Amino acid sequence: MKVRQIRHIIILGLMALVGIVTIQAYWLLTTWHMQQEKLDEKIWLALKNTMQQINVLHDCLPNDLNPVQQMTETCYMVDVSCEYNQTNLEHLIHSQFNKLDVNIEHELAIYNCNKNELEYIGKFSGSGEKINVSGDLNECFIKGSSDLVYFFCINISGRTDYLFSKMRLWILLSLVVLVIVLFFTYTIFSFFKQKQLAELQKDFINNMTHEFKTPISTINIASDVLLGFDTEQVPDRYKKYAAIIKQENERLNHQVESVLQAARIEKGKTPMNYQKWDLHQLLDEVFNEEFLKSQTQHVELQILKNALYSTIWADRLHVTNILFNLTDNALKYNHSGKILIQINTANEGKYLLMKFADNGMGILPKYQKKVFQKFFRVPTGNIHDVKGFGLGLFYVKQVCDAHHWKISCQSELEKGTAFIFKIPYLVSDGKSSE
Repeated sequence: MKVRQIRHIIILGLMALVGIVTIQAYWLLTTWHMQQEKLDEKIWLALKNTMQQINVLHDCLPNDLNPVQQMTETCYMVDVSCEYNQTNLEHLIHSQFNKLDVNIEHELAIYNCNKNELEYIGKFSGSGEKINVSGDLNECFIKGSSDLVYFFCINISGRTDYLFSKMRLWILLSLVVLVIVLFFTYTIFSFFKQKQLAELQKDFINNMTHEFKTPISTINIASDVLLGFDTEQVPDRYKKYAAIIKQENERLNHQVESVLQAARIEKGKTPMNYQKWDLHQLLDEVFNEEFLKSQTQHVELQILKNALYSTIWADRLHVTNILFNLTDNALKYNHSGKILIQINTANEGKYLLMKFADNGMGILPKYQKKVFQKFFRVPTGNIHDVKGFGLGLFYVKQVCDAHHWKISCQSELEKGTAFIFKIPYLVSDGKSSE
């Protein structure tokens, strides 16, 4: 995926996240206002019912115009129209609040006609118990009591706490959504940062390997010139040094080519020459007698051709390189005196299975999923007896992906490692089995 496409995806993702947060905030604010309106309606209804019951108890003429006035956000004034009993007032308010499920902290005060001032009654909890001395309710009296004779004031001091208690679940869900949004935002930026670092690493590796090609070619030419002199003109030890230079230069060139080849396959710039091949025939051609004789270590090779259908659609060169890379790993990561390589083929449904197994040192379970990663090598502590860049199995995985094959690793420490390839085979008419 190109950097521009990633940027577009990130921008769209951020816009979606901002939209989610905006909608969530709007929804939460709207719900808060709805809860406020609902609470105001319940309080107004409870106070109106209280006023009507007092009028009935004391045979007062009811005030049908506007008996309940909301002076501030929390303060209400109720016109009773006649004298009333304090005890009845407390009981009726608490019963009306309980009836409407408004368990809220409040302060209550009555108007003393004789003293022409508000007289405090008390502060009550949501359950109706008196809890402590009230604050000043004169502000409520000053704002709207000049025309009234018999009235009481109530201050809903627990309004905010009550609304939060009703909104607790919604606030919690909003916080969960916010955490999820923040997590995904962090994930998007981390992904973009990792993508940039991967691109920088890839560009650095490509530039470095290309820069190595010139000195490698120069060293190779120089070593060929030295090796081309007659023995009489150049001492034997110089010939020996020139041979070492050429050998090590070829090894270095092989490593550089491995890096370049892996980079090309990863970018999809390596053309694949797909043709029909018989896998059994390829195995015979790769692992012939000359190959076994060329190995410096003793190798026992067992090839079990159990597949009835072995024709595949593949690039012969890259399949051959896969077999060479796996064989190279089997030789390098084996400390036993006798190296055993077993290759087994079989058909399973629509697929041809090829199992490449060895009796090497094995891989710990925690590293088995990482062996196909670029530049990954199984840690061996301070021992560095095996050389390489960690590109062999990465190359194998890239070739399998290019062919749309599946590969898996099975290993047990000190008992060996097996790589299993799942390959669609071709039927008699040349079509894939998939």
